[in-house]
Amino acid sequence: MNDKPKDVVSGEEEIRFLSALRESLALAMDRGLEEYAGKLKRLIEVGQLISSSLEMDAIVNQTLQSMKEIMGTKWCVLELYDQETGAITVKGSREADEELLGETGRMLLESTTLKEIVKTASPLFIDDLARYDGPLQLSFLDRDVKAAAIVPVQARGKTLGVIILCLPFPRQWKEDEKGYLSIIASQVGLALENARLYATLQEYYMSVVKALAAALEAKDKYTQGHSFRVAWWARVIAREMKLSENEQEMVYIGGLLHDIGKVGIREHILLKKGGLTPEEKKEIMTHPRIGAKILKPANLPREVVAAVLYHHEDYNGGGYPEGLTGKRIPLLARIIRVADAYDAMKSDRPYRKAFSQQWIIEELRRCAGKQFDPAVVEAMQKVLEREPEDTIELSREKYLDFIGKLSSLE
Repeated sequence: MNDKPKDVVSGEEEIRFLSALRESLALAMDRGLEEYAGKLKRLIEVGQLISSSLEMDAIVNQTLQSMKEIMGTKWCVLELYDQETGAITVKGSREADEELLGETGRMLLESTTLKEIVKTASPLFIDDLARYDGPLQLSFLDRDVKAAAIVPVQARGKTLGVIILCLPFPRQWKEDEKGYLSIIASQVGLALENARLYATLQEYYMSVVKALAAALEAKDKYTQGHSFRVAWWARVIAREMKLSENEQEMVYIGGLLHDIGKVGIREHILLKKGGLTPEEKKEIMTHPRIGAKILKPANLPREVVAAVLYHHEDYNGGGYPEGLTGKRIPLLARIIRVADAYDAMKSDRPYRKAFSQQWIIEELRRCAGKQFDPAVVEAMQKVLEREPEDTIELSREKYLDFIGKLSSLE
């Protein structure tokens, strides 16, 4: 007889077994490749999202959100390192409360481990904190964290900070995961460096804008301090209309810069004492567009740029540069329109003296619904009836304060 032991597989059975094994292995490989491809795709998406912004806060938020989604972290923190001072500060976090950040911050600042990571740019991966005897152990265990990773963020050979990931369960960090985190950290480093360079460029550009604004103010003794007064009144009106603090600040900045476009107008037109010719009026009317064009690269809030662009629009559509009507004109521009008109009527000119407060109030009311938004005029009237006439008389000290505000404008 050719009986085989029961544990020996016959030829046909062996073929079926090997075929099934091959299919299982192929399926496992397919699943593995699919998982790997999925991670690569996600890695590319994260990189694109991180590098798509030049705002540091947006980069930090996107990084932390991606880390939480991909790695399943309990919480994650991005801390930045100051090369000059050696200080390490928490820049952003996910699922980490203030108390935890306080503990973590103190622990990390005192941690020789973190200093070594910053110094050597070598990441630290902890599979099981219960088995880890380093300086991080107690603080993490207090928060039921079981595994962690600290990955340096670098750009141009310098360590900019660290990404700290904490998980609620032990985890054997795989080599591909370590690679993912290192790649993402590199992308974050480049994005942060680009954001820093962009911020430096914006700061430089704004310093030029401030200098232009100050030069414009000093060009004509009859208009010195005009932008400051317009900004002051615009903010007072905004407060009377119960706008938010942010809107009040934006209308103030818009008021300071509303005439910046006049740097592109020929000086003899700006300083002309008599009436303007049609061609000269046409040139003057280009200054809102010039102003908006100057400010656009400065990365100011779009509401500020819009306020500068549309501050000569009339409520009934008779203004410029686009002839907008009513509520189509941005509110901040409508406010600056009234503040600008008030200061023009309240100021001496080479060809006339300033008008009285009462006359100005009546003129504003007469033009409400025509040149001006009635709601803004109403708010301005309430302010004028409540404030003394000399509230905003511009002394040399106030003018110098105005120049200082331009110099410190963010």
